[in-house]
Amino acid sequence: MSQLFPRLLKIILPAAILTGLMTVFGERGLIKAYRLTSERDDIRAKVEKLRRENQYLRGELSSLRNDRRYVEDIARKDLGLVSIGETVYRFRGE
Repeated sequence: MSQLFPRLLKIILPAAILTGLMTVFGERGLIKAYRLTSERDDIRAKVEKLRRENQYLRGELSSLRNDRRYVEDIARKDLGLVSIGETVYRFRGE
């Protein structure tokens, strides 16, 4: 019995150490799992941000297609257009 224990220890101890190292650092280890979880959370946040942006753009598109006053406001603000009969005053320094 006294010779069996050191032999088993020589086999079991390296196997246990190798198993522990693989559990932490291996391809399916804890570190890899943590990185993947973090990456998944980042991707979910990006997806949610893109969903909100798409919702905003759908509303913008709907307004551009259906709301004449909205289109007119954009034309006035961005293009400087005026309606027929309006007088435009320009001041120096602007």
